[in-house]
Amino acid sequence: MEAISIEQLSFQFEHQHPIISKLDMTVTAGEVALITGPSGCGKSTLLRLIAGLLPKYGGQVTAGQIRRATIDRHPLRMGMLFQDPAMQFAMDTPRHELEFTLENCQVAPTQIPARIQEASNFCQISDLLDQSITTLSGGQQQRVALAVVVAMHPDLLLLDEPFAAIDEANRQFLIKQLGQWRAAQPGRTIIITDHDCHGYAALNPHVFQFTAGQLVALSLFQGKAIISRADDAASAPLHVPVPPTTAPTIIQLNHVNIGRGKRKLITIPDLAIMKNKITLLTGANGTGKSTFFKALTRLIPYQGEIDYRQKDIQKISPGKYHYQVGLVFQQANEQFLNVTVGEELTLSARHQRQPLLTNDHLTEVLRDFGLAGMEDRVVYSLSGGQRKKLQLLVMLMIGHPVLLLDEPFAGLDRDSLSTVFNLIKRCQQSLPQTILIISHQLTGLDQLVDYHLHLNDEKLTYEGVQA
Repeated sequence: MEAISIEQLSFQFEHQHPIISKLDMTVTAGEVALITGPSGCGKSTLLRLIAGLLPKYGGQVTAGQIRRATIDRHPLRMGMLFQDPAMQFAMDTPRHELEFTLENCQVAPTQIPARIQEASNFCQISDLLDQSITTLSGGQQQRVALAVVVAMHPDLLLLDEPFAAIDEANRQFLIKQLGQWRAAQPGRTIIITDHDCHGYAALNPHVFQFTAGQLVALSLFQGKAIISRADDAASAPLHVPVPPTTAPTIIQLNHVNIGRGKRKLITIPDLAIMKNKITLLTGANGTGKSTFFKALTRLIPYQGEIDYRQKDIQKISPGKYHYQVGLVFQQANEQFLNVTVGEELTLSARHQRQPLLTNDHLTEVLRDFGLAGMEDRVVYSLSGGQRKKLQLLVMLMIGHPVLLLDEPFAGLDRDSLSTVFNLIKRCQQSLPQTILIISHQLTGLDQLVDYHLHLNDEKLTYEGVQA
């Protein structure tokens, strides 16, 4: 039985070129479909069309149709996980979010506790149920959002970049769980969009690829080859040196303790950040990486002393300090202050220090980023990958001496990653910057970063080989 059948589907937002044109796709009930393709090609839009969110909440279908299966004369039950999990939450804690969702699904009150426990175990969030969602890491929020969707007992799971902010151990765990979820009941179907195809062999998916605006169903051999190449790239080790003791520093931390609420996350007796170098920061979800960035930018309190250019940052006025140290947030939507792409670029241009991103240079970068001609587009109508690239671009334009990038590569395809890496390198050569990057996406990063800090067991340690 076909769970989803799409015939000659064309879709566009008002006054824009079609995002999807004459698209055909068939997904059989009980299978896993993995959709891959470049940023902005229409993957997320396609999932929203299947879910019925579009054209209900924007745009129009100009041709074709989507047929959804019925089960025992009832419509196919669908659950969708968005690329940005924060978009899905309406309540303050995971428990309340699950209760709210199940009540809306008209689940009997006596059954709700068991459904919550089942979904919590599935995504390993039992210890997070009563925490404020806003205090959770991006990866933890992603697991909570998936638990909410699973708790609905859907027939069809629609997952949009479900592991973009999740560490490797959790990625492998959740892929295994999805396989068990599908096998537990005949006919359960999963459609996933992802730029990073590693780890999916366990689900034996039918791979679809956007090529020149068309969705192509790959053969079993072609699909396995794509996943195999992604597995090889993801398993390649990072090759970076440990910084020499004589390297110039720009930030020094002494006897620093950082926590979230009553929970201690990081203890730093002594740590230096190297000047005008790019340093990668890794660690499992929820260990405190984003919290560390918030402490460096004075967005949260901490104990101990953090010096910037040998001066305690608490003795520098906030305005002057934030002109020196910038933060690219994990969720792109939190970065934007204006409505359109052009307005965001204009705002950054007023504070611009990066000479590489002026006039004709900026036009070239917009073209390379696939953002040319989008100045009038509403920021929030961009794809997740396009928003990430715009977010990074507007912050690079400002040219902070220190720039902290929190998961800047989530949702970017391989070609986009290469383009972004190249721009970061060129900007740093043009206007030297100290850059710290949090990333679970590690493929190719040893071509970009100079050093590697790892957070584990509340400690930050440089990893690599002695220079």
